[in-house]
Amino acid sequence: MPRPTALALTLALGLAVACASGMAQETGITAKLHPWGQFEPGAWKLVRVATETLDEQGQVVSTSSTDTKTTLLDIDDETVTLEIQACVEVAGKRFEAEPQTLRQGFHGEAACPSPKLKPPVDGQVVVDDRKIACKVQQLECTGPNGKTVTTIYYSPTVAPYVFKRESVTNDPEGKSVVSETSVEVTTLEMPCKVLNEVRNGFYVKTTNKNVKGTVITLAITSPTVPGGVVSLSSKEVDKNGRMVRRSTLELIDFNSDPEKDRTGIFGRKRANRHRVKTTARYGP
Repeated sequence: MPRPTALALTLALGLAVACASGMAQETGITAKLHPWGQFEPGAWKLVRVATETLDEQGQVVSTSSTDTKTTLLDIDDETVTLEIQACVEVAGKRFEAEPQTLRQGFHGEAACPSPKLKPPVDGQVVVDDRKIACKVQQLECTGPNGKTVTTIYYSPTVAPYVFKRESVTNDPEGKSVVSETSVEVTTLEMPCKVLNEVRNGFYVKTTNKNVKGTVITLAITSPTVPGGVVSLSSKEVDKNGRMVRRSTLELIDFNSDPEKDRTGIFGRKRANRHRVKTTARYGP
């Protein structure tokens, strides 16, 4: 049975830097700055990712559509836990994948057993020709695939609070760079269509480079939507610069209030949960 691609799942989850809604503590990043962190467990979003694969002549050789429902299961003092349900359509046939569970740290990193977090220092970002004073914080996470160092630029007073996220992953031996990712807010407070309403949003550019090529994504985000991302366009090029894949994402439905029973395309009801508010462990 076809499985949703890693790209489709990444697009469906949203961008951890894209639209934090809340105030950062001077001691570091808290749950409120994660795009799922301001919502209660039970909140969900449903998106549709359309993907085209291209041949060497730039002709479309295959297409697929993935409907992905992401549900917030839990928030603790270290991570958010998400459930991902995906249904892939290929050649007119639909296949529902097994649900997956993902834990993600407040800095947007995949959960790791012993993260090393440095104290924040003063910095600056420039968006729309506007200089914004910010804090800069670095996180180091070591796993079986190597070590990832992530640098985050955030402001405790200016929306959308988290403005930039840069990550570099080295191989387990530390000899070479496996991948580099940059996520950056490029435009502030632009009107965007969220289902049938116009709301304020932010434009975000993501660039991921690895040994196979580069993926560039342009997204529109809104802090009022669980996970943040409202729509996006993405292209993947190989190491020679040839486009091999392109994708678009659209928001189909969402529920930011767990008390409202809106089950969406997958039609599965889940019991409401109440989040226990805790203090983030990241401190001085």
